[in-house]
Amino acid sequence: MIELTPEQRQAFDQGEQPTVAVNPDTGQEYLMIRREVYEKVRLMLKPFARGWDDPADDDLIRKDV
Repeated sequence: MIELTPEQRQAFDQGEQPTVAVNPDTGQEYLMIRREVYEKVRLMLKPFARGWDDPADDDLIRKDV
């Protein structure tokens, strides 16, 4: 777990939501959201997380892409 500095906490409180954090080494951006928001989104998307479980459907995957 990462603890925020006072300046970072202020940015969360006053800034646009969700707050964007940037890795200065890679330039990769991360969206920071509250845990309760994450949990709601995770539960909402759970039905779509089914794996590809039927080998008979393998011909539906385009191999020429």
